[in-house]
Amino acid sequence: MSLSLGNGPADPVNARAGVGYSSPQAWCFEVEPGVGEVEAELPLEASIEVADGDELRFVVFPESAAEDERRWEATYVCVDGFLDDGRRLSEVGLADQYGQALTPAAQGDGKRAWADQWNLRRVALTGLAGRRIERLLVVARAAEVPLRVWVDDVAVGPARVLPAAPIDQVDTRRGTHSSDRFSRGNNAPLVGLPHGGVFGLPMTDASAGNWPYAWHAHNRDTAGGPNRPAIEAFATSHIPSPWMGDHGVFQVMPSPLTDPDDDRRARALGFDHADEEAGPHRYAVTLDGGVTAELVPGDFALGMRFTGARALVLDHHGEIRSLTCENEGGEVVVRALLADREGKPAQHIHLRVAGTSQLRLGAGRLRGHIALNGAGAVDVRLGISTVSDEQAAANLAAAGSFDEMATRARTAWEQALAAVEIEGASEDQLVSIRSGLYRLLLYPNRYGEGPSHAHVSPYDLTTVRYAPMTVTHGFWDTYRTAWPLLALLDPAGAGSLAEGFVEHFRDRGWTPRWSAPGAEDCMTGTTFDTVLADLALRGVPGIDLETAYVSALRNATVPPDDVRVGRKGLRRAIFRGYVDTETHEGLSWTLDNAINDWGVSRLAGVLREDGDDEDLTAEEEYFARRALGYRNVFDTERGFFIGRTPSGAWRSGFDPDVWGHDYTETNAWGTAFTAPHDGAGLAELHGGEEALGAKLDAFFARPETGAAALSGHYGFAIHEMTEARDVRMGMLGLSNQPAHHIPFMYMFAGRHDDAHRIVRECLSRLFVGSDLGQGYPGDEDNGEMSAWYVFATIGLYPLVPGSASYVIVPPSVRRTVLRPVDGKEIVIETVGTGAHIRAVTLDGEPWDDISIPHARLADGAHLVVELSETPCGWAQDSRPPSASLTAPARPVADVTVVVPDSLTDDTGETTVALGAGEQVDIPLLGERTLSRYTVTSAEPGDLAWELDYLDASGATVAREERAGETYVWPGQTRVFRVRRGHPVTAGAVRFTALTGCVLTQLELIEDDADNRDNRQDEH
Repeated sequence: MSLSLGNGPADPVNARAGVGYSSPQAWCFEVEPGVGEVEAELPLEASIEVADGDELRFVVFPESAAEDERRWEATYVCVDGFLDDGRRLSEVGLADQYGQALTPAAQGDGKRAWADQWNLRRVALTGLAGRRIERLLVVARAAEVPLRVWVDDVAVGPARVLPAAPIDQVDTRRGTHSSDRFSRGNNAPLVGLPHGGVFGLPMTDASAGNWPYAWHAHNRDTAGGPNRPAIEAFATSHIPSPWMGDHGVFQVMPSPLTDPDDDRRARALGFDHADEEAGPHRYAVTLDGGVTAELVPGDFALGMRFTGARALVLDHHGEIRSLTCENEGGEVVVRALLADREGKPAQHIHLRVAGTSQLRLGAGRLRGHIALNGAGAVDVRLGISTVSDEQAAANLAAAGSFDEMATRARTAWEQALAAVEIEGASEDQLVSIRSGLYRLLLYPNRYGEGPSHAHVSPYDLTTVRYAPMTVTHGFWDTYRTAWPLLALLDPAGAGSLAEGFVEHFRDRGWTPRWSAPGAEDCMTGTTFDTVLADLALRGVPGIDLETAYVSALRNATVPPDDVRVGRKGLRRAIFRGYVDTETHEGLSWTLDNAINDWGVSRLAGVLREDGDDEDLTAEEEYFARRALGYRNVFDTERGFFIGRTPSGAWRSGFDPDVWGHDYTETNAWGTAFTAPHDGAGLAELHGGEEALGAKLDAFFARPETGAAALSGHYGFAIHEMTEARDVRMGMLGLSNQPAHHIPFMYMFAGRHDDAHRIVRECLSRLFVGSDLGQGYPGDEDNGEMSAWYVFATIGLYPLVPGSASYVIVPPSVRRTVLRPVDGKEIVIETVGTGAHIRAVTLDGEPWDDISIPHARLADGAHLVVELSETPCGWAQDSRPPSASLTAPARPVADVTVVVPDSLTDDTGETTVALGAGEQVDIPLLGERTLSRYTVTSAEPGDLAWELDYLDASGATVAREERAGETYVWPGQTRVFRVRRGHPVTAGAVRFTALTGCVLTQLELIEDDADNRDNRQDEH
């Protein structure tokens, strides 16, 4: 082994290469293959006397040791030392912030260190005050492969003191020690009001529209020293995710120079992370050159306060379409129209600052600075608007002064965070929970400005509309946990935000899958349908449910006219029961469509409760059966969901370890349990509950390798692959949303203790590194990853979409008090210790169900969970809700004979024009009992028809007539109950048009209670 100073890691996944963590160089500990522990002494100029409250701090960077399971061997490392009495630090019972002892074995087995990343360890030197540390050592466990570990920032000093106020425990920098190669959150330290209209953003790379702030990757040599972060600008931002990119970026940068350079990097000022205050309401930092900066938010405004600056440099992304600059009452007023990304609304910038103007415009870009009168405090106030400069000025006036913005922002966040009170949590848990709530409440964003909610349409980019609108959100991520938590903590607020997304339907005619701010072609499924259903079932107020339902109905029944909206592959999928392989990631579309169809059915049921509506009854039943369509893509022989070709065959060359192709950001293992709305049906597919449990066991036993050779259509190992590998829990990629329900799926097999054990491990291992810009195992998308952590920590999880319920897991904190806005208090507390549940009481009475209804909690509740160190089998006879236990037990079964180039060809693409009185005979697959049928019209309008149900001889056994059936959109499929709820047995059906019409498909659906053959096999 050897220990030497080196240039630092050559290929870190989310840090600057060729340097140490905080030093120009770092200590490199290299260990040859061998057995046992090896150690090397770190140079120490003098012994260190330990004071009361001190801690040992160090960062380690274990380089991956191999491409197989040995890659983490280098994580078996720690820093140890000798005291003046001859004892080692590891011998006196010390542990790091995660409770891991100072031994290589404890550190490695704890699995809280990531390979190829910097990992911070803080060790409280409890009980050692007055002792001296004489020597410090790097200690590693030798392995079968050569090891290299980098060590830096080794120091002994006062431990941080966590502030008492919840707002001051938030660290908005969590998740910023990330990159496009490996995410520990992929966040930016944004200030904003809860669900406000603009973010304030410090930028370590002012040119970046995706990763604008990096904890370490943007480090550079500054005037204040080498290898330090530096700020290049303070900016307006609307960033939803680095993968979606930012827009509306207007920048202000203070400079200690009277004539600063225009070059972004030249004007950058260095800082230390210890000198940042990164709160949700205020970002403050001390910069090199004696400059300090503060950033606070308004609804559609920002306030900045700088000291020590002699000039303010203005810059932006994109182009400035118009610009004026003038002095008004001792202030410089800059009015600009910023257009920085195609397809995004332009932003009117209204900026006010004291000083004299020396601005200039060149080549469509604002280049220049505002000279300041002296280096004292100067306030910069900035309003934005999509509508006009006058509206931007009004938004700024409504926000008030810098101090008023600061006060209002702090008050707003204090009130929001007060909804969750935590007792008996570690410092790391408190920071994680508070910071997670900040992320949850930051998104989505209000878009309508002022009392009139004025905004430029994010679709035509010109029309000014006046209605509340909500933007900046990805529902594929957030339907899982973020919306249920919003509904629990602030029902009216959640309803208002959801109604703001319904406004997209009123504007464009579709709700978005991803909003930034208009619809984006991103991810699978129209999961806002599921959000709407879940909110309605939870009794959330403020949503126009009739319009919301129509928007969901269009998603589910109309092929979209734009790739950014609706469901891809739907034209054929409606009739075949699956999205085929000709649609990219068609398998994932099929699975998500099933979940979303369950939401549509549940939403229809909520509306139907208000009256006897024939259409809603038919649609509720129809979509309940479509919700079981996930079964159409499950291969029982191989035990996986697999893509099907247009002919119905399974995709060739199937390998469950290969990512992509049919699967969105995962592989067949990652989708083997993607039916959280119907766990009972999923268990049946796998061969019963015992077989489902065995499949989960195999899932957790099979390691994800992250190998490029398994990257499928991606062609390289995408970051989700390597993050899933580094989770080190078999195939569980908890680093990405498709896996977030999987630990809980053991509950559908009655193995609740296994679910609880896995959830506890995820909480304790994967959400670490809060004080090093980490904190997440993967992308923190619009609050979803944060909500997962909060839910699982307090002891609840919204496992089953469209059920308005939670499953119970062992809380990881002693006591939680939830105080919903305008709601009743919910208390969750624990008795005893352990990762398993012995017993539960609700309001003093035994509770023996793994699930608990939302309504039961929302009415006020006191939940007491008795913990156990060992499995107890609590509630093992109960199961979470399942769609197939409360709805028809089989998918839609179309029993028409497939005839090419006809109205029964299952393509939805063959148009047949029928004049009044013209007929079409539809043969069936033998004599069948029919309960529903669908008619698809190529054109909108009112249709009328007559159906004759024929027996084998062609005689009419039943007849029904329909008139005034309205089709709103071209290509719409509508479902009808046979004879309004009276099934009939027939061998063929004759369709007679009573009005002229152009149809594309007719479908006859077998009654659920009859023949259960799989229609796909018959075809």
